Amino acid sequence: MSLLLVALSAFGQAPPDSARLSYTRGAGAEGCPDEQALRDVVAAQLGGTDPFTDGGGRHVEVVLGRNGRDFLGEIALYDADGRRLGGQELTSPSCGALVEDVGTALAIALRPARAVREPAPPSPAPPSPAPLETTCPPAPEASPRAPAPAPPCQPCQPAAPARPAGRPGPSLAWPRFQVGLGALIADGIAPAPAVGFSASVGARWEVFSVSLEGGGHLPVATEPYRGRIYGVSWVGGAVVPCGHVSWFFGCGLVTAGRVRHFGMVNVVAEALLPHAGLGLRGGVEVPFSYHLAARLSGELVANLVRPTLHLRGGQNLSAAGTSKAGVLHIVASF
Repeated sequence: MSLLLVALSAFGQAPPDSARLSYTRGAGAEGCPDEQALRDVVAAQLGGTDPFTDGGGRHVEVVLGRNGRDFLGEIALYDADGRRLGGQELTSPSCGALVEDVGTALAIALRPARAVREPAPPSPAPPSPAPLETTCPPAPEASPRAPAPAPPCQPCQPAAPARPAGRPGPSLAWPRFQVGLGALIADGIAPAPAVGFSASVGARWEVFSVSLEGGGHLPVATEPYRGRIYGVSWVGGAVVPCGHVSWFFGCGLVTAGRVRHFGMVNVVAEALLPHAGLGLRGGVEVPFSYHLAARLSGELVANLVRPTLHLRGGQNLSAAGTSKAGVLHIVASF
């Protein structure tokens, strides 16, 4: 921190102009908050004014990346001639917290520079207070038997005014609203693997998310009797809470829906049967930007309520004890 403060102190002693900000999210940090989020942190701690302008002669460079399991923020400072004045490195396991730390460091260091460029107008001198009049009781005459006289009374001193609390910066811990749309392939509900679709809506914090999902499987044809073909499809939803570490996530899920059995060839019949299950999901989320990511996951569900269609002759169409699915989602964050 000392190297950064020394470098930025030079900013305050330079001629009055603003600094340019260069903000880069490198490999592993593509999903970190964008440049505007960093500007908001700095501006909120400098009275609401963004200190960075595109035409500034001096240059503040911020680069985010990965350092093992932590996020790394590198700050470099240059003068108007491109000479490096100093720099600093910060790390944090949370990308949102790292951006807050970088913004706080810049705000602390830029505050004296702004004070030099924008001196506050002198405030008028307050009127001199009237002298306080006090009346003290007459001192008693000294007596060898009397106790020592009390010290003379003193005028009351006014209490010092309370100092206003500093304005905190904005928190990046608020959840982001997320919507997703994707395709899947599932096995275990129908007699053969089925292709389907799913959509989701939810909220995402730094290391936690929760979403509601809905979707379905396209019909799969099966022939329990020669020449008689049935179709099997599924439609339902799930509640999915997840934990996130870097690009990886793990989830639990509670799913419920219904399975439709219907005749396709030489059969006139239809049945809607309930289905419910509990399962686990894991996968990887690859960010394209702060607002868009691809999410690839696999899941395993124990079918607690197994839909079974009983047919004549001892045949039946039944879901397996467990079902599996692979899902590819495109997720947008707001």
